[in-house]
Amino acid sequence: MVGGKKNKREEGNYEWGIVILLALLGGIFMMNRLAIVYLFPLIIPEFKISYAQAGALTSILGIVTAFAIWFFGGVSDRIGRKIILIPSTIFFSLMSWFSGITYSFLQMVLARGVMGIGLGGVLPASIATVALESTPARRGLNFGLQQALSPLVSIGIGAILVTQLTKIMSWRMVFFVVGIPGLVISLVLYFYMREPQSVSLGSLGVKGNPSPGGAGRPGFFTPLKYRNVLVSSIVSFLMMCCLFVFATFSIIYLTKELHLSISDAGIVISFFGFAGFFGCILLPLLSDHVGRKPIIIPSLFVTGLCFWGFILSGSNFLFLVLLISIAGFAIGGITPIALSALTTESVPPYLAATASGIPASIGEIFGSALMPFLAGYLCDLYGLKIALYFSAVGPLIAGFVGLFYKETAPKIIGAIH
Repeated sequence: MVGGKKNKREEGNYEWGIVILLALLGGIFMMNRLAIVYLFPLIIPEFKISYAQAGALTSILGIVTAFAIWFFGGVSDRIGRKIILIPSTIFFSLMSWFSGITYSFLQMVLARGVMGIGLGGVLPASIATVALESTPARRGLNFGLQQALSPLVSIGIGAILVTQLTKIMSWRMVFFVVGIPGLVISLVLYFYMREPQSVSLGSLGVKGNPSPGGAGRPGFFTPLKYRNVLVSSIVSFLMMCCLFVFATFSIIYLTKELHLSISDAGIVISFFGFAGFFGCILLPLLSDHVGRKPIIIPSLFVTGLCFWGFILSGSNFLFLVLLISIAGFAIGGITPIALSALTTESVPPYLAATASGIPASIGEIFGSALMPFLAGYLCDLYGLKIALYFSAVGPLIAGFVGLFYKETAPKIIGAIH
């Protein structure tokens, strides 16, 4: 009896530990990804590139990341999570350093593109690990905690850190600084992380988690048979469009159009990350109790309305901060619910990484890859404000698409049955 309580406590401690470590990794992951957009006011004039080319630097990373997510999601379902997660983390950290030694647009395109290989290996393996290690009643909370440090570290702290570092070092050295934490976290994960149980027990169509019809290994497209995976794929595209177009051009818009300094612009954007941190924790936690749909659908509409307000607020600093904070809080809960909970809860455990990888890949390809380039091209023609309309319209459309979700929260489903 005592031994059983001890094992249960140890399992609980490990669950919290791995969630916190993967949360840190998620923040480091996004900070390495977004560092370049905070540095655009310095990189664009030095490289003498257009807004379309700036968008392309975001897009190439998104394209490679998208295909890497889809590929590594399926591979990690077959060979394990840890063997994919740790080398991918080391790789993207080193590629961040490579970004700092580029001296032309084409060199930077290559650096950011290759970096996407590492980023694509991290996301599906980490989501699947949390799904498989979580107690069902806490899965929504754990997904929220896992992703909470992403906006906090990458936008809240990252926007301030990166823009302030430019006062004491070159933008090239900043890339070296932001690459260090990934190497540290990979070392910690190597010693702490275990292989999630469903993989080590042969859950790929074997014991405890049989594949459909007892057939062989699942295909990369198998999760598309589940409605929530399709709905999340559309929502992911629209929200990735919203997030990455805004991330790519918001600092440039605030400095060029509203004439804020790069450090003040970084402070404004940081509120998006700080609010997103709380949204990532509180909204998924609430969804564990009231359901996923009653949380995600209002959050999508609120996000869109806040970005419309951001466009209309002009240079009023307080309004900018208020609207960006509300949008950050709302969008903070969308990602863990849509890309994690609603997808992994809709499919068998052996499809967890593949299922989460499909919406993420589609969002990367069409949202974070195609749309920043298109928005940049339109900005060259019509001005920087046009990019913000992408961020305002996407969440509103996604809100209507979200009506087609099937509820998956274990507590709600259990009450229904």
